[in-house]
Amino acid sequence: MNNKNHQAAIAKLAQQHGRMVFHTTYRLLGNSHSAEDVTQEVFIKLFKKSTNAFNSIKNWPAYLKTMASSAAIDQLRRQQRQAEESMEDSLNEDIQSVEKAQRNTDPYREIALSRDIENFRSALAELATQDAHVFCLRHLEEFSYQEIAKQLGISTSLVGVTLHRAQQKISQLVGESQFLGAGYEITG
Repeated sequence: MNNKNHQAAIAKLAQQHGRMVFHTTYRLLGNSHSAEDVTQEVFIKLFKKSTNAFNSIKNWPAYLKTMASSAAIDQLRRQQRQAEESMEDSLNEDIQSVEKAQRNTDPYREIALSRDIENFRSALAELATQDAHVFCLRHLEEFSYQEIAKQLGISTSLVGVTLHRAQQKISQLVGESQFLGAGYEITG
């Protein structure tokens, strides 16, 4: 495949699957600008693939979802590092959350939900790469154990073990939350 055909194939993939890749990244990042950037990053990475590697991909939607999840997790990790370096940004987010909550009819619920989502994203960024991929492919993309195993080149039993380990770690890091289904009250 020459360079022009390679570019045309990538353009076709972007047209066919771009929206799906965006939705995958958006579910993880929760920010449309970041999701757009990561979506572009996914398709740019395809230009770096060799012709043989490019032609060997049999299931483009699954492959692109895996790439999108991986790139979004990397972005979450970058964001986590930036947040740790700048406590001022965290303070601004808290102020925005409070302002947003004040506009809603149930401000305490909105604050709790916003905090839960941020805690979940932080926990996801702390998982080992494979654990995070398995968790995202199972719970966000709703892949079966067999589909995850095939996509990541691991056994279905390893998928189960990895998923259990990821869920345990996320539960440990996040604790009880509305996001994980265990409601709580905010006491003030």
